Amino acid sequence: MRYISKPALIAEAGGDPWAINQSLQAGRPFQISHLAEAFHAAGRCTTEANYAFEQARKRFDAAWNHQNGDHPTNDSAEVLRVTRSLGAQSLQLPKIGVDLENIAAALAEAQKSAAGQIATLEGQLQQLDTVIGQAVAMENDPTLSVQDRDALDALITSCEDNAIHDTKNSMGQLESTRNGYSGTLQKALATLRAHGYHPAAIQGLDGPQSPVPALPEDPAQFAQAWNTLTPQQKDAEYQQNPFIGNHPGMPWDPPDHLGKDHYNRLQLSDLEQQSQADVDRMQQRVDQLLAKLYMGDHGQATTDELNGLKPQLLAARHALQGYQTVQATLSRDDGVRRYLGLIDDQGHAAVAIGNPDYAGRNALFVPGTGQDLPTFEGSDLKSLRMYYAALAANPDLKPGDVAVTTWMGYDRPMNLFEAASPDRARAGAQALGLFERGMRATHVGAPSIDTVIGHSYGSTAVGAAATGGNHLAADNVIAVGSPGMLSHHASELNLDPGANVYGMRARNDIIELVTDLTLGHDPAAQEYGGRRLLASPGPSSDPIGLTPSVAAHSSYWSEGNPALLNMGAVIAGVPPPNTIPSEGGR
Repeated sequence: MRYISKPALIAEAGGDPWAINQSLQAGRPFQISHLAEAFHAAGRCTTEANYAFEQARKRFDAAWNHQNGDHPTNDSAEVLRVTRSLGAQSLQLPKIGVDLENIAAALAEAQKSAAGQIATLEGQLQQLDTVIGQAVAMENDPTLSVQDRDALDALITSCEDNAIHDTKNSMGQLESTRNGYSGTLQKALATLRAHGYHPAAIQGLDGPQSPVPALPEDPAQFAQAWNTLTPQQKDAEYQQNPFIGNHPGMPWDPPDHLGKDHYNRLQLSDLEQQSQADVDRMQQRVDQLLAKLYMGDHGQATTDELNGLKPQLLAARHALQGYQTVQATLSRDDGVRRYLGLIDDQGHAAVAIGNPDYAGRNALFVPGTGQDLPTFEGSDLKSLRMYYAALAANPDLKPGDVAVTTWMGYDRPMNLFEAASPDRARAGAQALGLFERGMRATHVGAPSIDTVIGHSYGSTAVGAAATGGNHLAADNVIAVGSPGMLSHHASELNLDPGANVYGMRARNDIIELVTDLTLGHDPAAQEYGGRRLLASPGPSSDPIGLTPSVAAHSSYWSEGNPALLNMGAVIAGVPPPNTIPSEGGR
C-alpha cells in the first residue's frame, strides 16, 4: 500500500492482526497429522477409534491447503518410545492418534480461517488505498475549487477512518480464531496427557511462540511485565508452566481475558481430566485384583497390591470430587460472575465473586477447620451472602464495586487435633500474604478497601500472616468465631497503616471451649483491643440455651444475623451498625 501506513494502523487498532495470522500460519499441521497416523497404525484399533480418527482426518483434509512444503516428522522413534512406556496398553495408541489428528485439524482450520480474514482485510485496505491515491492525484489539480478540495480532504479522512475500523474488526476476528484454537489445543493436550502421552514432541509444531522474557517473582513487577506480553507470549508461559495462573501478580481478568481466570480454568479442566483418568485406571486395577481374589488367588502379592491401591483410590476420588465442586461453583447460575484465582494439585483453590481487579471494595474470606475443596460450595455461599450484605450496606455501591474471594490457599486442619496447633496457620502465612499483595498489585485505579475475614482456624491463618515478621496488606481484619490469632493484642498485628481489627463471637459458639489455649488471646474479648462486633447468640445444644453448639459456630452468615450486617458494612467501607461498646462506654 502506498498511502495507508500499516504501523499506524496497528497502533490505532491496538494490536497486529498480521502477527496473529503469522503465528498461526507458522504451525505445522501436516507433521502433527503424520505423527497421528503413525500412532493410529501402531496400535490395536477399535471401531470407535477408527471412526473418530477418520472424522478428524476429514476435517484436516478439508482445511489443509497442501502448499506449505511440509515434510513428515521422523515419527518412528517417538511411536516406539511411547509404545514402550505404555506397555500392554496398546489400545491407547490409536486414542493418541485421534487426539493428535484433532490438533492437526483444529490448527489447519484456524490457519484457513485466519488466512481468509487477512485476505479480506488486505483487499479492503487496498481498495481504500486506491481511493486515497485517486483523491491525492485530484488535489494536485491547480484549478480545483476550495469546496472540492475540502470534499477530497473529507474523503481521504473517511477512508483512513474506514481503514482503522476494518483493521480493528479483523483484529477481533483473528483474536477469536486464535483463542478458539488455543482453547481447543489446551483441551486436546489435557486429553493426550490423560491417555498417557506427554505432548513434548509437537511443541513448536502446534504454533510457534515469540520469545518470552523472564517474569519476576514480585507481584507488582510481575503484573507490570505480564501486561506487556503479547497473547502468544502469555499462552507460551502457560504451556511452560500450567500453574502460571496462580502467580499472585497475574491480573484476574484483564481486557484481553488472558489472566488468572482464563488459565486457571484451563488448568482446572486438565486436572479434572487427569484425576478422572487416575480414578478409572485404579478402579480397573482394583476390579482385576478383586476378581483374582474371587477366583481363589489369595497370594501375598495380590493382597498387598490391593491393600495399597485402596487408599490411593479413595484419595484420587476425593481429589476428583474437589475439582468437580470447584467447577460447579464456577458454573453457579445465580446471576453473579465468578473468577478462578487459584487452583493446584495440592487441594488449594480460590474463587472470587466479582472481579477483584476492578472492585473498590475487596474482601478475602479464609475458611477454617474441616473445609476442603469438596465442601467449597458452602464457603462460596458464605462469600455470596457477604457480597450482598456489602451492597446492601452502602446503596451507592454497584455490583462491580464489590468482590469477595473465598481463599483456600493453605492446608486447613481437618480435625480438632490438628486445629490445636499453629503449625498449619504459620505454614500458610506467606501464601496468604502474597495473595493479598497480588490483589493490591493487579488492582486497576485507586487502591481498594481490602478486608480479610477469617472464620474459625481461618482467623488463626490471618493472624499468622500478620505476625512473626509477616505483613498483611489489609485495611480491615475480621476474626469470626476465632480460637486465637497467634497474638495477645490487636496492636501486634502487622497490617496496613490505620487498619481496623474486628472480632465477633456468638454466645453459644462452641469455639469458646478452646479460645485462649494454644492459639492466642480471644480476638472478641475487650482485652484484645480490637473493635467488638455483635452476633446473634446462635443455637444452643440444649433446649434451655445454656450450652454451646457446633451449629452456632457456623451461624454468623444466617439471614438477619447482625454479624452478617456488620461484615457487610465493614467490607463496604461504612461503620458497622451493631457494635459492642467497651465497658464504661469507652
